[in-house]
This record gives sequence, structure tokens and C-alpha cells, in this order.
Amino acid sequence: MKSCLATAALLMLALSLAIADSHAQSPPVDRELCAEKRALPGFVPATVVTRAAPELPENELNEESEGWVRLTFTVDAEGETKDIVVLDQVGSPAMAKAARVAVGRWRYKAATQDGRAAEQFGNTAEVLFRGRNVGNTGIHDEFVAKFDEGRNLGKEAKYAEAITVLTQTFEYPLTLYEQAKVSFALAYAYEKLNDTARALGHVRHALIENGGFLEKGVAPAARRLRLRLEVANGNYRYAACAPPLPASDKFDPEGADRTATAKVIEDALKKLADTKPLSVDATLIAKPAGDEGGVWEHPLSRSRFKFARFTGRADEFRLSCLRQATQDAPSETQQWSAPRTAGPCVLRVYGDVGATFKLIEEW
Repeated sequence: MKSCLATAALLMLALSLAIADSHAQSPPVDRELCAEKRALPGFVPATVVTRAAPELPENELNEESEGWVRLTFTVDAEGETKDIVVLDQVGSPAMAKAARVAVGRWRYKAATQDGRAAEQFGNTAEVLFRGRNVGNTGIHDEFVAKFDEGRNLGKEAKYAEAITVLTQTFEYPLTLYEQAKVSFALAYAYEKLNDTARALGHVRHALIENGGFLEKGVAPAARRLRLRLEVANGNYRYAACAPPLPASDKFDPEGADRTATAKVIEDALKKLADTKPLSVDATLIAKPAGDEGGVWEHPLSRSRFKFARFTGRADEFRLSCLRQATQDAPSETQQWSAPRTAGPCVLRVYGDVGATFKLIEEW
């Protein structure tokens, strides 16, 4: 019991249910596209009753090694969690296992549809593992040396070499601050090499907890970078729903970065409001923590979608909506739909790392 209490004392749990809206009925862009929650006729969402804290083995407890795990799961009609899948993580495999076990013990007051208990799909959560006395500072000498080496290579426009060096930092124990710092540097380097898929993965890591582990002066630049990368990867809804850009920024004194980002947002809004089909270029990136295969994640902004122009192997897709879940093999000869009554939807495609295709969304 003491071991469990000590473990829990070293951990901080952060949960965010991702029930953001993802559909617009017709152009121009519907305000509901960005609603945090959209009322579905007769549907009452599940609410949390208890959340078990994750428990790490004693040999994993280290105040200088932190991490986080992002998961998706279903809340069944009994209020229990099931179909728990790790979507992303930074940290040890033991953290992913502990997070899954913890979420499996969470209990909810079940959702209802027209007064009857119903399953609720597509929930997501972030579980953070924090050391008790670790703040936002670099505490590992090995990390600082490698990071400085990689950053200097980036300043010399040697981006491929910088990526090699910066990636090596993940071989060391890292704090959440160190993880965010190196992830932002990697996102920047990958963007310079026009590898927007990998860049997006890293900038999402950098902005865990809305950038709370980045230096305050860097966070606005990281958020703008994510905006541009989300749009570059076809997530126009993200740009439409982003908060306004700040009027000033010490990191961008001349405003060039903010001007470029504002143009990206403007173009994304035009595409969302257009009646023509949306065509999105997709690339599968490596799954977290060395899991075999690749994945591509995309929140839908329209109700119908189909695939085209595959290169490489895409084995399956999973469509997770608030009220329904679909799993199938992607095909260029079929079209799928997510009715408005299904609620917000996120599409995930699984296959080989580097596989590409086009996703076409229609009204």
C-alpha cells in the first residue's frame, strides 16, 4: 500500500476528453465546426465518476525521468472503459502499460441516448508522469550537450545532421521540459526539410499540455508552427478553430512569422468554405515507442470520405466518432460516411511507415 501511495505521489494525471466538433453542414464554415461540444438530439455524454492514478514499478520511479501517454477508449453502457489504445507517448514502455491499466480502472456514469444507456466512442486522455521536484529546466548534462550540438547544426542549416543528433537525446532519461524542447527543435528541422508529416508529430509533442513545458518565449512560435503544419497535412479545421494570433511576439519582432501564419489560416478557411471536395495528402508516420508500423490521424470536417492514389501499404482505417466506430480496409473503389448524428469523428489509418495516399472529403 505504501508503495502505491508513494507511486501516486510522484505522478500527476491530466485528462482531456476530446469531444471537439468536426463537421459543418454547408459553406461558409459553420460555427459548430469549432464548438467544444455539440449537442446531439437526445444524447447526454458520459461523465467521470472515478479516475485511478497510474502505478509504476519501483524501478521505474525516477524524479529525473518523466513522460506522458495519450490514449483513446470507449465508455460502454455500464460506464466501464474498453478498447483502450495507446495513440502516442514519450517515455518508457512501462509508462504506456501503467497508463492503459489505469484507464481500464476508470469508471463513468454512462452516456444516454433518449434516456437509455449508450456507448460513447472516441474518448481521448493524456496521462502525465511527473517527478515531484522537477521543474521546467534542463537537468541532464548529457541532454544539454547533445541539444546544443544539434541546435548549432541547425543554425548552420545542416538540418539532416541536426535531426540525427537531436534524436539521440531520447536515449537518455528526460524531463517533460527537455522532451518538449528537443521536440520543438526537431519539428523546426523537419519543416526545413519539407518533411511536414514528421514535423507535425514532433510539434504536437512539444505542445503537450498546450505548451506548458516550453519556455514562455518559445511557446507562441511553436503554436504558429503547429498551425502551419496542421494545414500542410490537411487539417484545415485546426486552423479555423485556433485562437487569434497575438498582436506582438518577442520571438517574432518584425511580424513576418505571424503574417505567414495568418495567410495559411486564410487559405485554410477558403478551402473549408468551398463547395468543392477537400483533397488531403497523407503520409503514415512511425507509431510511438517503436511499435511496428505507421499511423496517420485526421479529424474529419465533412461527412463523406474516400481514398485515392495509394503508394505503399495501408492495411486498415478506424473511424472513431462520438456515437459510432467503424473499422475497415481502405479502398479506392468505396466511399464511407459519418452522419451528423454520429458526432465529431477522427480518422486513423494504419499501415507501413512512409505509405501515402489522398483522402477526399465531401459534403
